[in-house]
Amino acid sequence: MSEQVIKIADTTGNPGALGLTGFSLATLMLSFHNMGIFPENLPVIAMAIFVGGLAQLLAGMLAWKKGNTFETVAFTGFGVFWLSFAYILIAPFNAAAASDLSLGLYLLLWGIFGFGLLLGTLKMGVKALIVVFVLLVLTFFVTAASHLVVIPALGFAAGFCAFLLGAAAFYTAMAIVLNEVGYKLPM
Repeated sequence: MSEQVIKIADTTGNPGALGLTGFSLATLMLSFHNMGIFPENLPVIAMAIFVGGLAQLLAGMLAWKKGNTFETVAFTGFGVFWLSFAYILIAPFNAAAASDLSLGLYLLLWGIFGFGLLLGTLKMGVKALIVVFVLLVLTFFVTAASHLVVIPALGFAAGFCAFLLGAAAFYTAMAIVLNEVGYKLPM
């Protein structure tokens, strides 16, 4: 008797759109803060925890279920970045007690992580993702530098890089969603 193999088609949605949306909105909110548009941390913390953190963790787990290692690592990794960043802002000893050196090194490590993922996007060849990850690495390195050398203008530059990153990630997320319903936005 021969065995019969039944293949079940995966008809679930693309978790990349959710992950990129969470990442883009949290990044945009932080960029506005870093550029001095508003001084308070609460909107940044809320976006970091619930949109950047939880939405990306969920997207990472959904990508894992689909067998997509790149998206699993990227979304889960940056989901925990946003949660850990929020913790730095709300911890009892808060960010004021964290040194510029420690924050700079923290951000530098995330930039190195992002660079590893950038190499993956180059193999994928999706231009929109390449732009997102180039801007991501640039943002982390400029932000890290703003803490390591403490030049105020670098803080604004980091916020502007983050704004470009958030806008590129938002475009990519919306392109995924809108292309699925019939638009043909370039990716």
